[in-house]
Amino acid sequence: MTADSIQWLVITDLDGTFLNHHDYSYQSCLPTLKQLATLNIPVIFNTSKTYKETIELQQQLNIIAPFIVENGSAVFFPISLFPDKPMEKAIQRDQYWQVITGETIKSIHSKVADILKQTPGLIQLSSITPEEACRLTGLTNAQAINAIEREFSEPLMMKNGDTFDQSFIRSINDTGLTTLQGGRFLHVLGRCDKGKAIETLVSCYNSPVKTIVLGDSANDAAMLLQADIPVVVKSPGNSSLLPLLSSPYITTSTAPDGWSEGIHHALHKIQKEHAS
Repeated sequence: MTADSIQWLVITDLDGTFLNHHDYSYQSCLPTLKQLATLNIPVIFNTSKTYKETIELQQQLNIIAPFIVENGSAVFFPISLFPDKPMEKAIQRDQYWQVITGETIKSIHSKVADILKQTPGLIQLSSITPEEACRLTGLTNAQAINAIEREFSEPLMMKNGDTFDQSFIRSINDTGLTTLQGGRFLHVLGRCDKGKAIETLVSCYNSPVKTIVLGDSANDAAMLLQADIPVVVKSPGNSSLLPLLSSPYITTSTAPDGWSEGIHHALHKIQKEHAS
């Protein structure tokens, strides 16, 4: 969908936004995905999920588009759509150009190893079995295997369900890393976020770009603030997100129905503005 040669992009969170937070369903989004494909609007996942998790979902949905993983830590561009290297630091990986915007898991572990050892009752997602990950997340065994293969971040959880105290978070920040509270885990990652990753993504397009951005919780704030049309999908995470935004559209339904509702609102707004 173009207006005056503008390329519109849909950039979306996954868990709680596109995928149902409890059972990860997305079936009701399929007609809307087809509509976006007809309008030539790419759907770009910007997620806390891993490279393998995101590719698997793209394949299920027959989506060929860039994507962003592990809360803005790396951006991937399909070589079929970007035959030339999109930026100098891009490296080829499988059928994609990979641009790391955060830090590698090896670097993260080297910086926080002592802190984690000194914290009793701590669960590291990358260090547990797929069976344990299934129990904590509700994922299938196959999905859990992909989820624990972190490359750019370390999700943490306390065994007793407690939140992390501020002294722990400060100690992580003092290493030069940052933390981000997700729906289930506290993510330790480089000094990157979903919004900065969008800046990297958009800089690699040759035509002017505008964005429809969808999210549901505080870890989506940075990317929603980048949006031309911000959409907040109804969820329990809204309470921590909404104070950070000015005037987003808030859906009346939760994911996945709320995702389609938000897209239809955005498309109507674009059509209305183009007609005026």
